[in-house]
Amino acid sequence: MAMEISTQFWPWDSINNLVTFGETALREYPFSHIWMCDEFQYEDCSTILAAMANKLDVSVGPMVTFPWRNPLDLAQRYASIAKLSRPGKGVAIGLGAGGAVQVQVTAEKRNPASVMRESVQLMRGLLAGEAVELSRFPQLAERFRYNTKTSARLYFPPPQKVPVYVAAGGPQLYKVAGGHADGVICSQLVGRTSFLGVKKGLLKEAVEAVEASRKSSADAARSFKKIYNIHISVSRDGKRALDWAKRNSSYGLSGAYIRYPEVLDALGLDRNEVGLVAEAYLKGLGVDEAARRVSDDLVKKAGFVFAGTPEQCVEQCLELKPYLTTYGFDQIVVGVPLGPDIPEALRLLGKEVIPRLLS
Repeated sequence: MAMEISTQFWPWDSINNLVTFGETALREYPFSHIWMCDEFQYEDCSTILAAMANKLDVSVGPMVTFPWRNPLDLAQRYASIAKLSRPGKGVAIGLGAGGAVQVQVTAEKRNPASVMRESVQLMRGLLAGEAVELSRFPQLAERFRYNTKTSARLYFPPPQKVPVYVAAGGPQLYKVAGGHADGVICSQLVGRTSFLGVKKGLLKEAVEAVEASRKSSADAARSFKKIYNIHISVSRDGKRALDWAKRNSSYGLSGAYIRYPEVLDALGLDRNEVGLVAEAYLKGLGVDEAARRVSDDLVKKAGFVFAGTPEQCVEQCLELKPYLTTYGFDQIVVGVPLGPDIPEALRLLGKEVIPRLLS
């Protein structure tokens, strides 16, 4: 089967503009999915995806949402959005432990692996139309005050399967993804699976850990998808693209500093330099201040985002591609930040970058 190519948007724009960007994306390239990042304080992810599912001939889903949102609510929302999808299209859910943007407004720095596991199990059960005993989910019950003496179900389940994928950045979530989910999402914005991590063999270790967990699970034969989220900032103006990449680079670097600081050492990145970037999120100063603290050299050295002209982005993507093929990834997400001018970036990606990536 040919590798699927999808794209991703961030809700740092109005819902109307984002739906228009979705239309533009599909004119430029036949993407299999449009994914939407879920963040507090910006436009609502599920509302955007509902509008896209209703209007566009494409599958949609959050990449990623997180269990600071109630998994009962998430299952309900995306079951409903699945009913808006065009024939042959559908919905999938990417679930992660949370990142630097959410940390600005939550007291908890990350969702524990046990919460992630319970969230995956609960949502998969509900989305399959099952009546699920809430006593099976003690951590979620405490967090969201579930009545553990009863069961929950969706009285209007989705008309087709809604898979739940886990965005995994460390060993505990590799186990959750392989043991309980419908697939795993590995992101270039995460230290172990960043481009530096790929070259140092950490992506290989991640894939092997996920596969080992899947093989030892009770449902080892289930359908399972491996997704890699490439992050690109492209423009004819390479310097503009590099500057725009600092926003997402700051997000990824800060997430590594907050969750897995030892990985920064393994990647050869300076903890103190990255710590100054993370401080902007931890103090609630926002993404603009965090991006201001990222130097040109740090963007290039970290490689959490590929940035530059189309030619420069193609060169970087082609260096990454053999690893993704070797490790059996089923889908590549050409993801945020895309570029400083989204329509221009979608045109360059669809006409110049992706064709070269697939050649």
